[in-house]
Amino acid sequence: MQNKIKLTLSAFSVASLLALAACGGGGDGGGSSTPAAVTPAPPPPNIVVQGSAPTVTADPMAVVFVPQTETSTKSVLQSIASNAFPGSLQKATAEGGYKQIGIDANSLISLTTGKIVDVAGNGDFAIGRWTDGSSSIGNMSVKQGSHYAVGRPLTLKPNLSAGAPSVKASCTLLASTNPTAVSGNFAPGHVNSASATVDITLAIVDTFSLDIAIGSDTNAKVTVPFPTINGVFQSSGVMQHVQTMGADPAKPLLAIGYAMPTPSSGDVTGVVVLQCQ
Repeated sequence: MQNKIKLTLSAFSVASLLALAACGGGGDGGGSSTPAAVTPAPPPPNIVVQGSAPTVTADPMAVVFVPQTETSTKSVLQSIASNAFPGSLQKATAEGGYKQIGIDANSLISLTTGKIVDVAGNGDFAIGRWTDGSSSIGNMSVKQGSHYAVGRPLTLKPNLSAGAPSVKASCTLLASTNPTAVSGNFAPGHVNSASATVDITLAIVDTFSLDIAIGSDTNAKVTVPFPTINGVFQSSGVMQHVQTMGADPAKPLLAIGYAMPTPSSGDVTGVVVLQCQ
């Protein structure tokens, strides 16, 4: 009888210990066995920027914009070259990639999702290319792009006085976006070279030469005269967006957006910035 009582008590003790353990009791007040909360990772940004540039501080601002839909024979509504865009409407990311441009609140062009690549600048100008995403004017594949240049507006005034000396400046390549085929059938290329000659006295561009590589076109070249120094126009089969920028009229920056034909890759667009002196 005594052995039976001991066995019953032992079974009861074991059951009690198991119950206490399951309830977290019987210990020294240690922590709960509930797993720690896991903080979810933040969502990826809607816009990814490759490169960096100081934001341009100016009001108004000069803007060149070459949309992904432009061709060498036809400009579109969003084809832009102007020196009168309000500074408050030109929005940049922390890295200095411009994601919104516009002349007024009713005609803003903005990148919604995607990438801003080829970002570069020095405070007097900034360039970049929208790609691999969507904007307020349509979608772009990773092989397409909308190209822009923004900067401090600079107006060259012609000196038409009798006997004014002829002053010309040679312009060399300072920065560029990688050219893209409008068709989206070729990977972005690169600019081999770009140059221009500016007549400072008459405030005109004498000539502009560009050499690019894209697809199987390793040296697609154009050399064009300019009917004017600022604006959007076509010359010699090339659509051009031209705007002077910078701080020194004797050493202007020349921002040129282009849509040019190539032998094998079709129409190709891009932006170059030249330093003239």
